[in-house]
Amino acid sequence: MFFSLAWLSLTLSLGVWWWILGFRQAKTISEISISQERQLELNRVNRMLQLEGSFFLSMLTLGGVTLAVLSYRDHKRSKLISDFFSTVTHEMKTPIASLQLQIEVLLEDTKNPELKRKLEKLWKENQRIESQMGNAFYLASLMQGEVLYMEKFTLQELKESYSHHEPDLVWEVSVPLQKKVYLDKKAFFAMLKNLTDNAKRHGKANQIKLHIFQEKNQICFLLEDDGSGFNGNKKHLTLPFLRHSKTSGSGIGLYIVKKLIEKMKGKLEFPSSTKGFQVKLCLHEVA
Repeated sequence: MFFSLAWLSLTLSLGVWWWILGFRQAKTISEISISQERQLELNRVNRMLQLEGSFFLSMLTLGGVTLAVLSYRDHKRSKLISDFFSTVTHEMKTPIASLQLQIEVLLEDTKNPELKRKLEKLWKENQRIESQMGNAFYLASLMQGEVLYMEKFTLQELKESYSHHEPDLVWEVSVPLQKKVYLDKKAFFAMLKNLTDNAKRHGKANQIKLHIFQEKNQICFLLEDDGSGFNGNKKHLTLPFLRHSKTSGSGIGLYIVKKLIEKMKGKLEFPSSTKGFQVKLCLHEVA
């Protein structure tokens, strides 16, 4: 919306300036002592410049106003969609969490193997829904341009907090755990969750390792799995709504990871791997 108004103001200013300049030049020429026949010709050209210039400026104004109106409508539509996503995801978080808790209670109490198998499947599906709702929430936040809440955390604090969310993740840390990184904790955990879910669901990984090491002034987190890996073009991995195979996801998860790491002033890479799949996230170390 802002850029369309700026473009309209700039082009109109240039158009009016050239229009006035043309009139001044025509007036200057007409004041020169010339024959009457030449004077009539100059007057005719002057009128033509006025008419054509007025028509050009009218069309330019009409086009610019139309562009501004359409941009404003598109902005309102985008905001309405993002507000809808934010509201829906917020309203569904509580019932999904409640359902998850009830399934876990039933899993602990049941002794029937068949019922337990079905409950485990239901638990996994509910987790998948929760993950997708989280992606929808972050996608809506990114569309609205919301700012992350950046804080300093030690690696020890991150490890202790995230281990409660995913106890099966193997941590291999080659730097002191007291080193600090600057990040949004909630967004960082969402990135890790997206990456590990992708490895389990699409890569069929049984084990995932998180290697933490230092590269110059950055702390890097390398997620490595023992799954089927990826054979396509890795440059297309972060493109949203691009399916690489029949079993692949929508690509929203990796797109969100890319946007969140960029907001944290970090970088995302997909190193080459002979087995499984690797993703590297690097963030700046802080004192």
